[in-house]
Amino acid sequence: MKKVLLAAFALIATYGIADANVMTVQNLTACTYTLSTSTGQILTAPPGLSTFTSTGSLHFVATKVVYNFGVFPETTLGVGLGSPYANTMGQTTPPCLVGTTYYTGSWSQASPTANATLVIF
Repeated sequence: MKKVLLAAFALIATYGIADANVMTVQNLTACTYTLSTSTGQILTAPPGLSTFTSTGSLHFVATKVVYNFGVFPETTLGVGLGSPYANTMGQTTPPCLVGTTYYTGSWSQASPTANATLVIF
């Protein structure tokens, strides 16, 4: 019984902290995107590899990937732990995309306590 109680207390102690606090973004397109994250941070993801760290007690669990034309409408997709894949098919095509009419976001996180990887292609 003592072991069960200790295990229960250990599990309860991790409630609310089991999210990624580092997000690596691999942007395989020629576009620069704005990321609106679950931490409240607004980040910029240029082409290539970027790594972001969350602030405070908020952690990365999802992000909105936005291509802003400077005027409405913007092209967006949302990905995260609960929705790991999305694309912008049917939305306005960013002029920086070559050979395709949409971009795709793929979220990877091995477990709720692991760091996150976002690939934009």
